[in-house]
Amino acid sequence: MKKIGRAFVCFILLGVLGLPSSFASGEETAGDYAKGMITKLGSGIVNVVSSPLEIPCSIREEMFDSPAAGFFTGFGKGTVFMLRRILVGVTEIGTFVIPMEPTLPVVCQSR
Repeated sequence: MKKIGRAFVCFILLGVLGLPSSFASGEETAGDYAKGMITKLGSGIVNVVSSPLEIPCSIREEMFDSPAAGFFTGFGKGTVFMLRRILVGVTEIGTFVIPMEPTLPVVCQSR
């Protein structure tokens, strides 16, 4: 029984001391990983909360070309952009443990 215990302790020590260094070489630090997670979570929350602003922004952009028809096309485009922003935001919130760069620009920026 002592041999199994010693082998188990050696296996754990090798895992704790040896393996993480091989995985961590050239990778992000724990602080960078946590920052990326928080950034992605915050980006997802901002996308969900600010999604209704896509409608007035799209209406404004479309009404520069033709005021009458621009309202309706802007409303349609804004609704589609709002739904896209909600979907991306919910996805970012659901997968925030996998950090990555934000995927959408800020609301009301030129596309």
